Amino acid sequence: MPKTKWWVGLAVSLSVAALAGCGSSGEDSGPAVTSPAAEASQDGAPNTADIPDVVAEVNGETITKDDFVPLYETQYQQMMMQAQQGGQPVDEEGLKKQTAENLVSTKLLSQEADKRGIEATDDDVSTALDETAQASQMSKDDFLAAMADQGMDEKKVHEELRTQLKIEDLIADEFGEFEVTDEEIGAAYQRAKDQQEQMASQSGQEAQVPSLDEMRPQLEEQVKGEKSTEATQKFAGELRDKGDVTINL
Repeated sequence: MPKTKWWVGLAVSLSVAALAGCGSSGEDSGPAVTSPAAEASQDGAPNTADIPDVVAEVNGETITKDDFVPLYETQYQQMMMQAQQGGQPVDEEGLKKQTAENLVSTKLLSQEADKRGIEATDDDVSTALDETAQASQMSKDDFLAAMADQGMDEKKVHEELRTQLKIEDLIADEFGEFEVTDEEIGAAYQRAKDQQEQMASQSGQEAQVPSLDEMRPQLEEQVKGEKSTEATQKFAGELRDKGDVTINL
């Protein structure tokens, strides 16, 4: 079982979104300008009163309101912070649809992992929890307390980590090892360098950019992650095309 590297901070919350949002539509899922109906909750918690008890059905299995709300509320808070910086409100309806799509993709991938007999052991889950807490710069107890504040008790955190580990192994089973070329690493380095130089220029400072060799391990993991994300999105879309999916939002 490979080590999990992807749930960082409170974004750990719940979906193959940590594998970078496996929505099956292939379209940009970023929230747009809000509709008037969504404006009532811009200054507080999101409106979840209209969320049905069964948010979606995926090949006979249900995604419930209890599955949906913690992820939606966490993503809403993240979008609120971005909206405050950018001066645009959150499109709650768009975010609800995006959240449902992500949960559907997660369910489809988890079902496929089960079909292939892919499992995650209790030791795998425990290790993943330790790594996730460490990546979040918290103790395990503090991390679990933070997740509880987001609506996820310890049992739910374990369930979600187990699901993500199974999906990680499913993608490895389906696609094998993702290879990274020197050209791809060079391109990723140039993008990172350009970004650092732009940020330094805006602040009137000189950019301090490590050499390519120093950044190579990090860049290799980054490119592998991008390839894994793309493959996961495509595979989830294929599973959806073959599956029976109903979203009730």
